[in-house]
Amino acid sequence: MTMPKPPWSRILGEGALIIVSVYVAILLEGMSQEREARTSAHLALVQMLGEMREDSADVEEIREEQLTRIKQYKDLDEWLAKPDSVPLDSMAETLDLVFFSNRTLYPRRSAWTTMLAAGQLAELDSPGLVLRLGDFYESLNARVVDNGDDYDDNLNDIARNSAPEYWDGANGRLLTTDVDELVKFRNQLRYLHISWNIWYLDLLDQYQLTLDSLILEIESYLESKSFEPNS
Repeated sequence: MTMPKPPWSRILGEGALIIVSVYVAILLEGMSQEREARTSAHLALVQMLGEMREDSADVEEIREEQLTRIKQYKDLDEWLAKPDSVPLDSMAETLDLVFFSNRTLYPRRSAWTTMLAAGQLAELDSPGLVLRLGDFYESLNARVVDNGDDYDDNLNDIARNSAPEYWDGANGRLLTTDVDELVKFRNQLRYLHISWNIWYLDLLDQYQLTLDSLILEIESYLESKSFEPNS
């Protein structure tokens, strides 16, 4: 009795169909994962954009305050040069503003930290943007934080340790009217004015220009990808 021949063509066809189906499934799964990864990266970029806009608003406020401090530092120097005629109420108010209302910028970077930790920068198909973001956060952003810390440290040191030698803040009066004795205090305030107040304003201006440029670039990038946060 002759055995029937195996339906090789059908078997091979079914086998090929299974292989193709598995390949397509793997391919579709990979594409889905890639889309999810890009979407997550774009969402993080949207968060970064929001943080940058908040920082931009903070810079404008702090810059206005530091511009006001310029006149206040100059007023203090002029008053201390003629201690016998110091307007005590004005000096008390000005010193309180200089020592206790002298904000520095602490820019946000949580979105950048998240993107680094999650390896999401590779999902942004714009090497130039990634390079500029890296330079901004790891160089300029860090520089602003470090110098803000130094400004605060120097300001607090003079407020706590030097000013009480010459100024009674509780009663709003000078502890000496000797011009020579007040020279040290004047020089410390001058140091804050020139080395920090004036210099820090230049740093804020540089930061603002870079920040505004990146905001526009990120907005353009997201628009080019037709990306909406809720899509």
